[in-house]
Amino acid sequence: MQNQQEKHMKQQKSISDRYRGPLSNVLTNANTGIWRFKRPVVNHEECIKCKMCVEYCPCGVIDKETIGIDYYFCKGCGICVEICPKKAIDFVSEKDILAKEENNG
Repeated sequence: MQNQQEKHMKQQKSISDRYRGPLSNVLTNANTGIWRFKRPVVNHEECIKCKMCVEYCPCGVIDKETIGIDYYFCKGCGICVEICPKKAIDFVSEKDILAKEENNG
């Protein structure tokens, strides 16, 4: 089975190809690896594509076209969760996500 980080890196664009928030130059150099306890997950059915999350993300890890999050560099700060006017982004436990991925094979 392929390592989750390797799989993710193949699916995602380079972070330099994305919109960058105001603090992105300071914060994007360090990847999170596996230390984050929760991650923001976008409910695309609820998302109205206002791009507030993209604008306020201090790490610049949210793709402005797909509203996809680069979890390899996401720090889990929760700003996107708080700023979303439709509450279409929620924090989900990393443990729950990994268990679900293992069950789905």
